[in-house]
Amino acid sequence: MNASNQTKPAKPYLAEKQYASFDGDFLGYRKWEPKQRNPKMIVIGVHGISGYAGDYDNLGKHFLKQHTDTALYAADTRGQGMDPVVERRGDIRSPKDWYRDLYTFTGLVRKLHPKAKVVWFGESMGSLIVLHAYHHPPHGESKPDALVMASPIIGVDEQLTRWKYWTAKVSAMLMPRLRVSLETLSDGQRPVVTKDDIHEQQAVQNPWYIKQYTLRLLLHLSRMSETLGDLAADTDCPVLVLHGGEDIFTSEERVKQWFGRFPADADATRKLYPDSYHLLMYDHERETIFGDVSDWLRKVK
Repeated sequence: MNASNQTKPAKPYLAEKQYASFDGDFLGYRKWEPKQRNPKMIVIGVHGISGYAGDYDNLGKHFLKQHTDTALYAADTRGQGMDPVVERRGDIRSPKDWYRDLYTFTGLVRKLHPKAKVVWFGESMGSLIVLHAYHHPPHGESKPDALVMASPIIGVDEQLTRWKYWTAKVSAMLMPRLRVSLETLSDGQRPVVTKDDIHEQQAVQNPWYIKQYTLRLLLHLSRMSETLGDLAADTDCPVLVLHGGEDIFTSEERVKQWFGRFPADADATRKLYPDSYHLLMYDHERETIFGDVSDWLRKVK
């Protein structure tokens, strides 16, 4: 539905395929619900950059077959390719909008399943959003019971030459709405994100694919990435971190260092898949990964 043709509602609400967020803007979502009406657990998915809610389809189908007391909901992220506000695609005013969207969506889903535990599952950029949102709840909002972070982006400077990194940061402050492609910042290299590399070739043809992002959005992501360690040290809920050994964006060593920031007595688990790449939910080991996620969810209290 075209956003310009919709009247903003007075308060958030959940419709069949979209929800009205905190500011009245509509965003789409998808759901995978078991046959039983009262699932014990709700997983809220937050997709990565240039992704969409449908990226959780493989995981949702796994839950329907193997984890039948769990429902999965995933919303399209503001500023990404399925945002009904076309001019906002590839941009974000403030990361706080992402956090408020997530809490609003979660609150609406909670009303449908008030007795269920809630787990946020962020992938890539979504991992940044869920951890930051956990530590920046709007007044009166309830945090999730646990977090899953798949392929977290830790330190964006790792894949950029130093001069490009600082040029981008300075330019973002001077020209925040200037748009650039991710390939421009990475010397034109096309990242390999799954073992067969077919996904990336198909992704550029998807309607939700974004060719260029504003420097403002990229600067926000950079700042969020740089502070993940401090947030980890102050996290007090169960956490599961999933990471591929062939992830081009964040090295295994960097994930280990970051994971070490979680408190020693924290209920934190890290799973490494040495032969997997960045997009774990599409990659060749996904069924093993989904099984590990299901096993971990059963232990969440």
